[in-house]
Amino acid sequence: MTDTIVRATAEIVLGRLDPSPANVRRTGAGQGVEALAASIAAHGLLQSLVVRPKGGGRYEVVAGGRRLAALRLLAKAKRLPKGAAVPCHVLDGDAGEDAAEASLAENVVRQDMHPADQFEAFAALHRGGEGLGVEEIAARFGVSAHTVRQRLRLAAVSPAIVAAYREGALTLDHVTAFAVTDDREAQERVFAGLADWQRTPATIRRLLTDALLPTTDRRVALVGLDAYEAAGGRVQRDLFSEDGGGWIADPALLEELVGRRMEAEAEAVRAEGWRWVAVGAEASDALWRCRRIWPARAPLTEAEEARRDALSARYDELAEGHGGTDDDLPEAVAAELDAIEAEVDALEVREAAWRPEDLALAGALVTLAGDGRLAVTRGLVRPEDEPKPAAPHGAGRDEEDGDALDSPGTEGAEAPAAEEDAEDKAPALSAALVAELRAHRTLGLQAELAGRPDLALRVLLHALAGDAFYGRYGDAVASFPAYPPAFAGVAGLADSPARRRVEEAEAAQRARLPADRRGLWAWLAGQDEAALLRLLAVLVARVADAGAGDWTAPGDTVAARVAAAAGLDMRRWWSATPASYLARVPKAAILAAVREGAGEDAARRLAGMKKEPMAEAAAAALDGRGWLPAALRVPGAVAANDAAAPPALAAE
Repeated sequence: MTDTIVRATAEIVLGRLDPSPANVRRTGAGQGVEALAASIAAHGLLQSLVVRPKGGGRYEVVAGGRRLAALRLLAKAKRLPKGAAVPCHVLDGDAGEDAAEASLAENVVRQDMHPADQFEAFAALHRGGEGLGVEEIAARFGVSAHTVRQRLRLAAVSPAIVAAYREGALTLDHVTAFAVTDDREAQERVFAGLADWQRTPATIRRLLTDALLPTTDRRVALVGLDAYEAAGGRVQRDLFSEDGGGWIADPALLEELVGRRMEAEAEAVRAEGWRWVAVGAEASDALWRCRRIWPARAPLTEAEEARRDALSARYDELAEGHGGTDDDLPEAVAAELDAIEAEVDALEVREAAWRPEDLALAGALVTLAGDGRLAVTRGLVRPEDEPKPAAPHGAGRDEEDGDALDSPGTEGAEAPAAEEDAEDKAPALSAALVAELRAHRTLGLQAELAGRPDLALRVLLHALAGDAFYGRYGDAVASFPAYPPAFAGVAGLADSPARRRVEEAEAAQRARLPADRRGLWAWLAGQDEAALLRLLAVLVARVADAGAGDWTAPGDTVAARVAAAAGLDMRRWWSATPASYLARVPKAAILAAVREGAGEDAARRLAGMKKEPMAEAAAAALDGRGWLPAALRVPGAVAANDAAAPPALAAE
């Protein structure tokens, strides 16, 4: 091998230097040139170029092609004169093979700086804000300010974690996952608590952020992130996520701001004159026990009625005078007919408004909707505020008649011994979860009944006949008079698909009824049977109660029979998620659900996980498979948990 001989070191004018074909770097030669140029501008050329003469007073750069490109970029930007002298090592012009060897040696022998050293070097320049600023560091090294912030965040990770990274026990992805928080104690706690096989970036990130409030929370949407930060709130951002997500560092401040917004809205609603105004999530329990009333259009005055009658007569007169058709009407006649129609519409179509007696009787509820908007529900009448009708003489009811408001289905509906046996065979569920599942079951039954007027009529007759001839406390699905079942303490029901379906059905029927109750009988007298049955279905559905009975126990209840007749399939109204079920049951119940809904292999893959990741993985495994817990299955229903092919939903 020919020795590589460096003949001289010289200062050569930049304009006399050319790239050499002997440079061995081919891939990525143009990458990072801008950053290198910024570094040269800030710190000077720290390493000389290696060149060889090519004749005519020019030189080939055989090692340092990227530095040459960076220097030319600075000259083009007029940050360096073209006549600037560049320090170079000059090779013997006859040593052709040596030029390639010199280029190869420079690229092979060189060892890049470890990223951890780079992070710490950036932090040393910044010195916690007392040294160079983020923007200045970015300019000096030709990188973005965001990149500098990322490296400073990585430098702030616990030294124990960085040491593990240096030793190869962790990767850079692990370190960036730990960097989602600047709480070193939390970082070290998670690091120490994870087995090697659990040390995935996703698991680390989730464990460090589960207790934090994300900026996507609906409370943030209500207040606004800018308003929160303007009030002194701090956002802990994930500098390494594509969406730039983050977490609220001062949840108490956010709650205070939310409270102010909700109270301001409540004050505006109180000014409307309601009997009461309740605020907040806890107050929403009142919604389930209240009757709803609606604004009414004011009736026409005598003068307005007379005017409408006169207009109608004039319209008929004009129409009859021209053959009763709109064909070939004189322009003046057509214009008058249009004017009459517009005036009649203006008389009959008027804004609905709350009457003084409505305001004196009912109240309003101010809550936070799922999308972060403030929702105001007006016209809620509490049971204790209902007008008490005078008892008729000889009514035959005693003072305990108020018990008619008790929940139905309390007698003969349970099979205690069988239920205890069923519970012995499976992990016990919490009372709160059982109550929530049964509440969802009731809403599902209501949603199905709202579209089954024929079945609703039988429910009504069953309740009325039972009350009249067999005693008031027998097994029944609905009682009359009754309020909708109470779901106090069950979160998320207000936004459930079944609840929305029932509310839509109620609103559609209420819009067809007269504004004043005194006109209700006449309205009913003018309706055909189909219209009456549609109204009946909605009225029965809103008070139906699927009951507290155990549908998995031997024997059945009227509610279970009605559900089967309605074709109730809770897959239409409920799905298994960590929040709705999986994170709230024992690990054995999670595995049992996956085994039943997705198969033995899927359950085997989850075995050994901690509960939180197991619940997340189970939700993914059950997604779209239509699995239901036993409490939501309808007795006698076909394919209650068909994991292979969940049926398509029936057309609405």
